[in-house]
Amino acid sequence: MEREIEGTGAFETLVTTIISQNTNDKNTEKAVSRLKSEIGLNVKSILSVDREKLIECLKPAGLYNVKGPRIIELAKKIDRELGDESKLDSMDDEELRDFLSKVKGIGPKTIDIFLAFRRKRDIIPVDTHVSRVSKRLGIADNGDGYFEIRKKLEELVSEGDRLKAHFSLIAFGRKICTAKRPKCSICPVREGCPSSKQFLSPVQ
Repeated sequence: MEREIEGTGAFETLVTTIISQNTNDKNTEKAVSRLKSEIGLNVKSILSVDREKLIECLKPAGLYNVKGPRIIELAKKIDRELGDESKLDSMDDEELRDFLSKVKGIGPKTIDIFLAFRRKRDIIPVDTHVSRVSKRLGIADNGDGYFEIRKKLEELVSEGDRLKAHFSLIAFGRKICTAKRPKCSICPVREGCPSSKQFLSPVQ
């Protein structure tokens, strides 16, 4: 997703992050491209377009009936309370967290991605892959929530390397430590993984 949001405005970064949820980079890029070319990716254009048209643009990324209303709600909140989307950049981090967390469907992961990409904050956004890998490796406990997982990971990863760790954990979760049938037999950290035995079978 880094390519899709690099050099974008604050609102575009947030919308792209919403679109990227539960889909891959290729589908995100398709939906963002359609949104830009057919509607325009700014608050005013989102609020002026027909809802069905917006949803049609989002279809390549899936979950369009969920993502569409979230994007509209975000645009409405910015228009109603800030008047200008550029004011997002004038908020400090805590003000921004408070503002965005009140938009339905925008949680700590979306906010952390915004802060990491837009403001270059040294944090590790925790998505489903990062959470799964962290728990299987014993870095986090099964009952840990978002902030507990992020804190434990950041205690292990040196400053300046945390966004890189975010990408590495996602890639590892997609290619090796998958949700179903993880590839423990070829895992480079299998020997030190407390979860590997439960997935390995004699035929592996």
